[in-house]
Amino acid sequence: MSIRKSIIVLALSLPALSAFALDSSGIVKSTPLKGGAVLHEFSDGKMAMEDKYGRASHLNHSTVMETADGKSITMVGDEVARLNQALQKHYKN
Repeated sequence: MSIRKSIIVLALSLPALSAFALDSSGIVKSTPLKGGAVLHEFSDGKMAMEDKYGRASHLNHSTVMETADGKSITMVGDEVARLNQALQKHYKN
């Protein structure tokens, strides 16, 4: 196979691979927080916060939040883009 054909095959297959990677980023657990926000945990342990209006919102890493039942949770990661994509997919269906 020539180099040109290899580059073409690679260029055509990369978008398909990235689509599969995006679908595998599912939310495992959602925890309601005080004030109406929701903390979502992904399968890799990283987290993202949805505000009380249903939008993905930024929160600093290692921020301590209080759940609706009074427990404390420390933020791991800030996956705003992943949550935004999941919310858009959820509201489309």
